[in-house]
Amino acid sequence: MEKKILFLDLDGTLLTDSKDITPENLAAIQKATKLGHAIVVCTGRPLVSTAKQLEKLGLTGPGCYAITSNGALIYDAYKKETIFYKGVQKDCIREAFDEAYKFRLHAQTYTDTAALCERETEEMKYYSVSTILPYEVVEDVTKALGSGPDPIKLLFIDLHDRSHLEAFRQHMEPWAKKNRLDMFFSCDQYLEFLPEGINKGSGVRFISEYLNVPYEHTLAAGDAENDISMLKAVKLPCVMKNARPEMYAYGAYLTEQDNNHSGIAEIIEKFML
Repeated sequence: MEKKILFLDLDGTLLTDSKDITPENLAAIQKATKLGHAIVVCTGRPLVSTAKQLEKLGLTGPGCYAITSNGALIYDAYKKETIFYKGVQKDCIREAFDEAYKFRLHAQTYTDTAALCERETEEMKYYSVSTILPYEVVEDVTKALGSGPDPIKLLFIDLHDRSHLEAFRQHMEPWAKKNRLDMFFSCDQYLEFLPEGINKGSGVRFISEYLNVPYEHTLAAGDAENDISMLKAVKLPCVMKNARPEMYAYGAYLTEQDNNHSGIAEIIEKFML
């Protein structure tokens, strides 16, 4: 059997709404990896959060990888090694935070171990709980980052009204172009800023080459805007039944089951086993 790679979004795809994995999904993944296929989690979450989730889900054996922070950091979950990293240049962060505050948006970035913000907010608390990630509130994020590595991304949150984030994105377009950053939604509440050209799709291409698996043997499953680049980068893009309707056009296959009813097991059993 030819080796295949399945790239999986987490929230709204592999995970249920309660952030669990169904026994059927887990069993199907274990069958696939035992046959020599690779399973790659692709998420907007940073590594420290993703690694905890991989341990919880049991996705740490041979053939398990993670594309984290929407492609900014790629991780071998079996060897526990980072195999790719590219961050946002620190000299542009102050202006981005200040502009976000004008739109009354929560702003955060990251260290290696935590989320970093300047204000204690409802959004920060929600994000920390939902991603299993600690956070630090500091006076100035740029000073807190110091001489360490460039952070993996910037994240802006509005839990109640996506239109505020959409207006902010439009406002920031000239600035993002000048600073060579891409902006996209990972869900209705989260607007992400990453280095230009870094996304789940770039992660898919990196891993496929790294594992020497041809394009013809690549699959992916997702449900949100930040999954589009990933879906476009594989031979068989699968869109979850529970995705926003505008996402359906990006799938060659639409699952019959949603994320709460083992839609990933459906894909694995149909196309990999």
